[in-house]
Amino acid sequence: MAEFSELIKNFEKIRDYMRDFYIYGFKARNDFKQKSSRTYDNERRRIESYLGDYIKWDNSRRGKKIFISLDSSSITENPLYSAWKSKSFTDNDIMLHFYILDLLKRRSYLSIEEITNEICEKSLICFDVQTVRIKVKEYVKEGFLTVSKNGKTFYYSLTEDYLKTISINYENIVDALMYYQEAAPFGVVGNYLLSNEDKKNNIFSFKHHFLVHTLEDNVLLSILRAIKEKRVIRFVNESKRLINKNVYEGVPLKIFASTQTGRRYINIYNENRKQFVNYRLDYVKSVKILDVCSNYEFLKDKLERNLDKCWGVSFGGKDREEKIFIKLYIDEEKESYIMNRINREGRGGKLEKVDKNIYIYSKKIFDTNEIMAWVKSFTGRIISIEGASEFVTNRFCNDMKRMKDMYLRKEE
Repeated sequence: MAEFSELIKNFEKIRDYMRDFYIYGFKARNDFKQKSSRTYDNERRRIESYLGDYIKWDNSRRGKKIFISLDSSSITENPLYSAWKSKSFTDNDIMLHFYILDLLKRRSYLSIEEITNEICEKSLICFDVQTVRIKVKEYVKEGFLTVSKNGKTFYYSLTEDYLKTISINYENIVDALMYYQEAAPFGVVGNYLLSNEDKKNNIFSFKHHFLVHTLEDNVLLSILRAIKEKRVIRFVNESKRLINKNVYEGVPLKIFASTQTGRRYINIYNENRKQFVNYRLDYVKSVKILDVCSNYEFLKDKLERNLDKCWGVSFGGKDREEKIFIKLYIDEEKESYIMNRINREGRGGKLEKVDKNIYIYSKKIFDTNEIMAWVKSFTGRIISIEGASEFVTNRFCNDMKRMKDMYLRKEE
């Protein structure tokens, strides 16, 4: 039987466990159906070894539920970064790591054959040339080594430490990394660099800190590369709501991030549906970059022209556009702050006075359902709603009726 190890080969697996069982926190052991209970226990032990004191648990009718609990404003670094630092390796991996780096630190511009022979002479362990070549190519791809060609032979050397060679103040760079590691995508890169210099964040704290974003950064990197190169992508999307996997293809144009929930979306132009569609980034499993899109700039301009009609991330149905009218009662003398709030939060909508203390807010949007949460925040001032679909209007009226039944006592 294989021994338990906290190291992982597949980050996608640990990403799913962390998200479903520890971050969302609504699943118990009995909800795990993919493999055996032993597999679940191994993954649980692995994650708990990463997250330590941040693990909490609660009992429910469905069993023990484990979740992450922490105050994001009091931590110095994202604890989920530990999962990125847990890739498994073989005995050859760890030996070649030290042998190659130590050798190239003392001597630069060595060929594969020279590296292999030097390792054999100094360590008395003889590796196959192909094994060394694979490891060296991996380190070139990761940026640890640089390669140059002389004739038909490739020569390798260590990459210079960027932080040590730049001419600007080193301490200022460290301060910037302390901010970057928590406030930007791919913050794990900044965390790696800080760890390399034996530094920790002792300056910044964040009130609204979406730690879970780091679990999406692997697919985000591929998507941003496709956007930069103006290419089509094919990706696997697994929705927890639909409980299935779907493969989609389209042109990635933009990444949206909600300032309220922190949830991130990838905007795709779906050629088959002739429509812009947003997909939750945490549902995207894998991304394959395909051919260059010949009309990329046209699609990007078309998206920009349509963004002002999106209240959130929905583009509604095909060729669907609605204009909503919300009539409000606002006391002009005492509630000028309400008008200021509508102008500030109305996302380009128009507020017009039609009578004393009577105003109408109007806006063209693709999906009126998305605006209703904001509209409900004016409960008590709403006179009427027009322009929304019958379904949205009926649901709003039913919600108001249910709220009335909850808070007002019925007369006997």
